[in-house]
Amino acid sequence: MIESIFEGNKYKFCKSEKGSYWLGVAGSGGLFPGANCVAPSGMWSDLQTAAIEAGHERSEFVTKKKENKPVRSSRKKKSDRPSIAIFK
Repeated sequence: MIESIFEGNKYKFCKSEKGSYWLGVAGSGGLFPGANCVAPSGMWSDLQTAAIEAGHERSEFVTKKKENKPVRSSRKKKSDRPSIAIFK
């Protein structure tokens, strides 16, 4: 678990398959979001910088990219003839 202290408040970095985010752990004042609340995304780079300065590796913050799904072929183009063909 990566924890970072930024402006007197403590945050932890959470990483999952869906993405990553910073949670507030302890503190008060400033931009602290509250305990167990996600920090504003504008602060994430500052929190990451503080964690790297504290000795964590930059590679710990990298999440896996989503796999690209194969693209389906486009449907057959509709003909210019009338779409109702009951009187052929």
